[in-house]
Amino acid sequence: MGQSTKVDNSLKERRGILELIGRLRGDGITLQEMEQIGDRFRQAGRRALRPLVRELWRESSGELITKYVYMLDFFDTESWLDQLIQIAVKRRDLREDGKAALLIALEGYGVDVHASSFQGVFAGVGSQLGQVVEGAIRLGEDGMVTLLDDFLSYPADVQKMVIRELPKAGNQQGARLLEAMLWHEETGIVQAALASLGRIRDPVAAGVLARFIEDGKPALLGEAKKSLQRLAFLGVPAPAPTPLFPFHTCCATAPDGDGYRSLLVSRWVGEGSLAVLYMQVHERRGLLAAWGAGELTEEGFRTELEGFGMQDDLVEAPPAHLLELVRDALYWSADLCYLPADFYMRRGIFAGEDLTPAPYCPAFAEYPRTRGLSYREGERITRELFADPFFAGWFMAAQRVHELAEQYRCSENSEQVLEQFCRELLTPDLELIRERLLLSADLMRHCGRDSRLVARVVALSGSLAGNPLPHHLHPFLRGFALESMKVARDARAVGEEDQLQGVEKL
Repeated sequence: MGQSTKVDNSLKERRGILELIGRLRGDGITLQEMEQIGDRFRQAGRRALRPLVRELWRESSGELITKYVYMLDFFDTESWLDQLIQIAVKRRDLREDGKAALLIALEGYGVDVHASSFQGVFAGVGSQLGQVVEGAIRLGEDGMVTLLDDFLSYPADVQKMVIRELPKAGNQQGARLLEAMLWHEETGIVQAALASLGRIRDPVAAGVLARFIEDGKPALLGEAKKSLQRLAFLGVPAPAPTPLFPFHTCCATAPDGDGYRSLLVSRWVGEGSLAVLYMQVHERRGLLAAWGAGELTEEGFRTELEGFGMQDDLVEAPPAHLLELVRDALYWSADLCYLPADFYMRRGIFAGEDLTPAPYCPAFAEYPRTRGLSYREGERITRELFADPFFAGWFMAAQRVHELAEQYRCSENSEQVLEQFCRELLTPDLELIRERLLLSADLMRHCGRDSRLVARVVALSGSLAGNPLPHHLHPFLRGFALESMKVARDARAVGEEDQLQGVEKL
């Protein structure tokens, strides 16, 4: 009988799955890392599902239960939902935060948690939510942003429970959290927040309602006026309108090679006091991330700006242009369930400004159409741009780039690899690349760069439309591909060097 040559990798795979579950238990794991782990679990199928469900049967921490349930979403629902229901019904050792996590999860998957089978299971969870709300408010700014971030992912019923708890806190911070919720896309949440503001006997709540009447959605102004009248009846008049202060600094980066860019705005909010909002946006996915701070001194703002400048090449731009870019990001955010928590918290930085979502398409009427670029001119402009710090982010960072960069390094037919790179990664997004060049030229124009260079970038963008050359022979696309593979090779070299240094230290 012949000897089997099949290698049994099951033990190695099981250990890998347990290591990934261990990573979930660690602090500081990002959503992107959780997505990567979830993809690995999906590939492993039931071999990953069993130990994950086993951990759920053992775990009491609400935070970890939330993480594990998030991982379950990478498997077919019918393969684990019954197990989750059994965990909720049979376990009697769960802490209140664990019960709250299961309540949120089950409601999110359409389970009727008020059915007789759940009798008494979730008793006290409402008071637990109240404790969570009060605890977050006591932690100040960071606690409120964290609570709002969690709130945005809750099912609608739980969101309304949180909104009902906020007036019980009885202070100005509850009103601030409700103000952030007024900019949510769901009308039901806004209506609930307006009603709750009418139950906070504090001038700050009245001021929030008065500002909403100035800037809010017209269809909901009646709700706001009703709550404001209720506070007036209770002896809480609206404070005098706060004057609108000018913007302090507005900055943006050019789009990078994958269509991402950063925006930053600061505005005076009082004598010597600034608020700042930093946003990361994508050309088609919209507003993806935001960080903010309030009541900064000028020195504190400079420290924040230096921190952001270490990761982004921010350049100053007029406030009107930054508002155009924010409206564009909001337009492309239509498919998002909700926006980043810090954006809601800092939405007041745009008070008095029109933030109606609208796509932004820069016009270059001052640059008349000229003859097409020659190949040599295209090469010269490409070299100039990739040496310009303004275009430092013009490379692609996808995993496929790293694979092709390695093929390019080892291949005897590098032109074939270059052609494959352009065909796979650039040709499908050719129109987006052309738009990125125009948006880069637009920012150059707004921040005062040489108009001749701006005109050359506009001409280069125009050369991508209807060009007869194969894409790997177009000077800019060729340079874009080569630059992307160079960055990928450099990153690999740095990674290998770091690994070597780590071994030497051992």
